[in-house]
Amino acid sequence: MAVGIGVFLPVAETARRINQIAELKEVPAWIDDYVLGAILVGGGYSILQRKAANHGYLIAAWGIGVGALFLSFLGQFEYFVTEEGDPGIFSTTLVAVVKGLILAVMLTGLNWSIRAVKQ
Repeated sequence: MAVGIGVFLPVAETARRINQIAELKEVPAWIDDYVLGAILVGGGYSILQRKAANHGYLIAAWGIGVGALFLSFLGQFEYFVTEEGDPGIFSTTLVAVVKGLILAVMLTGLNWSIRAVKQ
């Protein structure tokens, strides 16, 4: 699940902001999804090595992801009060719903990872 979300995030953000990809001043707005994707892929890959100590990496990756997506999800609501809306090519509402769904998946992944360590 972490690897899937880790690959999905940068692809989705690239699609969303394809109209801004060439603008260097906009890089900080989307580069975080690439970093977060790499963290999640790394955490998911660490579990495949089947070492008990690696569960901490996956839990940390999910925790970072939940924190980042929570802030991004809340920040998305600022676009509802601006005239231009979301800066990407999709509607502000669609982006808010997708971010909420991704946040729910990440919370589920974090919960499952913590429970797996307790067993």
